[in-house]
Amino acid sequence: MRDQERLAAVTAVVTSAVNQTDPMGLLSIGAPDDEYEPEIRELVAGLGDAWPDPTAVLRLCESVFSEFFGARYVAPKRMRRLAGRIVLGLRELEHTR
Repeated sequence: MRDQERLAAVTAVVTSAVNQTDPMGLLSIGAPDDEYEPEIRELVAGLGDAWPDPTAVLRLCESVFSEFFGARYVAPKRMRRLAGRIVLGLRELEHTR
C-alpha cells in the first residue's frame, strides 16, 4: 500500500471510530458530520508514535480530546471505547495489506 493510500485508509478508520463513538455527544445533538475533523487530524498525526500500543492509543485519544474540549469533559469510558475501535480498525487494516 502506498503512503497516500495508507494515510487515507488510516484516516477512514479513525473517522469511522470517532463518528461511531461520538466521544463528546455532539453528533447525537445534531452537529454536522465533520464536527470532529480537527480531532481526527490530530489523532491520525499522533498514531505514528502511538501505534501499535493500545495503551498509547488510549492516551492519545484522551490527550487530543482533553486539548480540544478540556479534561473534565472527557469521559474515560468513551475514550476507552474510541481507542478500542481505532485499535480494532487498524489491526483489521494491517491484515488486509
